[in-house]
Amino acid sequence: MIRDLKDKVIVITGASSGIGAATAIACANLGMNVVLSARRTDKLETLAENINKKSPNRAIAISCDVAHDEPVQKLFAKTHEHFGRLDVVFANAGYGIFASVLDTNDQEHRHLFEVNYFGTVRTIKESFPYLESTPNSLRQYLITSSVVSEVGIPMFGPYAATKAAQDGLASALRAELAVKDFFVTSIHPAGTSSEFFDVVDDISAEKPAAQNTPKHIMQTPQQVAAKITRAIQKPTAEVWPMRSVHWGVSFATLFPRLRSHVLKGHAKKLIASSPPS
Repeated sequence: MIRDLKDKVIVITGASSGIGAATAIACANLGMNVVLSARRTDKLETLAENINKKSPNRAIAISCDVAHDEPVQKLFAKTHEHFGRLDVVFANAGYGIFASVLDTNDQEHRHLFEVNYFGTVRTIKESFPYLESTPNSLRQYLITSSVVSEVGIPMFGPYAATKAAQDGLASALRAELAVKDFFVTSIHPAGTSSEFFDVVDDISAEKPAAQNTPKHIMQTPQQVAAKITRAIQKPTAEVWPMRSVHWGVSFATLFPRLRSHVLKGHAKKLIASSPPS
């Protein structure tokens, strides 16, 4: 059965660009009220303004850094104050770096987990009472994981670790909250044409991430957002926006020796031109 989304409320973290922004627009087009959250207030306000031009009073922008408790608490308090209900929470905030495991210092490694994993945990814990207490709430969590949650790839090891942690969290939470009629959906994008790679390259000392991502697995944020909104209308456990990549990952998990051989070859290509340390 397709659920009616009209006038339901969704909070989206990491909504200033990419998948988050595209999903916000797609949800608003389906009649949802959208709470846009991220650190970059200017981009949030511009997005909210553009959404409201087409659908008045449909979107609000609330600045939030998911790496800290207080901003996340305020995010959901302000959401409830403004809309009076909460139906869906999309834990989408996160970032990545392009570096080997040994070249990622402890501070950066921990910060990745603070934002990607613990940011998701904070978002879930702070929003839960609002979701549970909203009459006729859709009661759904969406969590942006990745294809690398299943197969860690060279130069994305620490990032893959955070995505695997999110995937494990989603799996456990899905079972735990089923008794309360909650839905938990993990999202597993492949390469997405967005600012993600720009940020990765800005903070990474290694080769540019985008040029080392195969073009055939790249999708637009709008393509991913279409899959996400479909999963809100008709909840599912996992969303793999690119079916061929899902098959490839499944194949890789069935044949670990072959996977290891392929990844080893990929790693050699990436570091072949790098000078020894």
